Amino acid sequence: MLIPREYFTLNEVLADWGISESELGYVVEMGQLTLSVRIYGSFTVAYGRARSVQPIPDFEGVVDLERRDAMRVLRKQACSVTAFVQKGGMMSTSGDGEDWVVYRDTLLVRADERAHFEATSMSVGAPHANDYDRFLSFELFGEHYLFTDMQARALNYLFICAVTGDPEQRGVQILVAAGSASLKLSYLFSSRKGWRDIVHPVSGRRGYYMLDPALVVTMRVGS
Repeated sequence: MLIPREYFTLNEVLADWGISESELGYVVEMGQLTLSVRIYGSFTVAYGRARSVQPIPDFEGVVDLERRDAMRVLRKQACSVTAFVQKGGMMSTSGDGEDWVVYRDTLLVRADERAHFEATSMSVGAPHANDYDRFLSFELFGEHYLFTDMQARALNYLFICAVTGDPEQRGVQILVAAGSASLKLSYLFSSRKGWRDIVHPVSGRRGYYMLDPALVVTMRVGS
């Protein structure tokens, strides 16, 4: 019997959803997913239009991050946050206390927020890390391409990054996303000579690569 839960760690829902960090950043930035964190200590809370401040000397509970603060935590891995959303009110760190530092590994997703996200954003056909099979075999400009599972994962990662607004990716990160132990991208694709026609080095950014824009468009149309 599964224990009913009020929240999940961000890391475990990402594993269940099979979405990348690039996708995560996109859905948070677009307001499609609200992230939370557990805090404790002395805070003040303001409710309603009057925003009358009420001190809470010993608070402990799960509160939501505002969108911009969530984006900052994802980008920096850790940062100070002074205000949180809690049951329609704004909870702030006490004036004489220290700001609360939110770490990437402590981020949470409420159970109701998870259910809402899965019922909306997860059902509209957005690309996910587990959808790499589209890159196992495809055609572009009359050429037929065949790739292994690991190679397809790398291509799918670049595709997701492209459609979520971050097409230029480090070779090392692409290898990690593909689950490859190779030291270079060329080693991963050594069995497929045509890969350089669709994966291009980024001019002026050594070690960065991007998927051919024509292939991105083709895959989006075919989704």
